[in-house]
Amino acid sequence: MRSKKWLWGALMIMALLSSCIARRDINMLTDPSLSNGSSKLFENRKFEYRIQVNDVLSIRVIGIDDQTNKFFNVENTNGGIGVNDASLYVNGFSVNKNGNIELPTIGKVKLQGLTVEEAQDLVQRKINEYFTNATVVLKLVSYRVSVLGEVGAPGSYIVYNNQITIFEALALAGGAREFADKERVTLMRQSDRGVQALYLDLSSTDVLSSEYYYLLPNDVLFVPTLKAR
Repeated sequence: MRSKKWLWGALMIMALLSSCIARRDINMLTDPSLSNGSSKLFENRKFEYRIQVNDVLSIRVIGIDDQTNKFFNVENTNGGIGVNDASLYVNGFSVNKNGNIELPTIGKVKLQGLTVEEAQDLVQRKINEYFTNATVVLKLVSYRVSVLGEVGAPGSYIVYNNQITIFEALALAGGAREFADKERVTLMRQSDRGVQALYLDLSSTDVLSSEYYYLLPNDVLFVPTLKAR
């Protein structure tokens, strides 16, 4: 009787282990309709992030006199232009609840709802009304995404090019680890109404056409550990 119990227990353990092993080799972006040498277009909406309330912008104005330069541009303790993320964030221009930023000399400028490129063009036009031969460089410095769970380097990452896909975010975080469940990745997204949470199946190419393929500022991706089934 004891040997039968041991055998049953051993079989159960082997079944669990085989279940884990069978599921640990889940690939990303699989599509049965694709074969070697074939191709398929996955359409997704062109993503252009639009500035929102509480965003922080770095605005540099190049080509103005030294005195005016101090009002627009962040300086470090050595007298040069500060380029570290913390100084850009702390000394950046915040978009207030009305969608405006407050610029020295210029005053209020409404940027909410504009793309970064549109905002830069608008600020450039405003600057041109007061200064000649000045060039505006505007960047979003509050674009940060977090990747947690079964990845190589969990953490929070700053996005510098105004857009990032799910897979680019995973790459920043060192990629999915061996026992990552790529079929049930959780995306948490903040909104005015609260936090939206949803599952994304990264094993399917369907995600390439998803409205969630591009991440927004403050998005959090959680990659869970595989469970035995």
